[in-house]
Amino acid sequence: YAITFVDGTLSITPAVLTYNATAATSVYGSTPSVNAGTVTGWKNGENAGTATTGTLLFSTTATATSNVGSYGITGSGLTANNGNYTFEQAAGNTTALTVNKATLTVTADDKTRVYGDSNPTLTYVIAGYVNSQDATSAGITGTPTISTTATAASNVNDYTITSAANDLAAANYQFS
Repeated sequence: YAITFVDGTLSITPAVLTYNATAATSVYGSTPSVNAGTVTGWKNGENAGTATTGTLLFSTTATATSNVGSYGITGSGLTANNGNYTFEQAAGNTTALTVNKATLTVTADDKTRVYGDSNPTLTYVIAGYVNSQDATSAGITGTPTISTTATAASNVNDYTITSAANDLAAANYQFS
């Protein structure tokens, strides 16, 4: 037999660097702040300063008007100096931002009456709307419970008018 040597090829492909967004929360009506995270997957003791150019950035498509829920945070901004790396998003980045409900405050209006008379109609105000909303555009359902322990027979004094938001609901708001 005659032995023949045939050279083979060793192909080196780029390593994968992963953008890992830091989980963040925001409140409906506020602009989310999401510029935090890390990059993992470096090889041979390299890091962003030695193997890439650019500025590490994290961003979201969520805005102050984004509804309550989960949103993605995307890493970007780096380029491999020598082609040894490609970039991908961590799986958790797709739901890394949580937009929570804003708080609306239900306040009972102050009232006065004369001793021996019936209580006046108890009323309330809801405050704290964001994004130029009101009760209708915020989709509020239900009615708060407004009550007092004072009766027509109650002595002259100040009595608390309580407000309870027990049956109020809205997609982007909680009640206090």
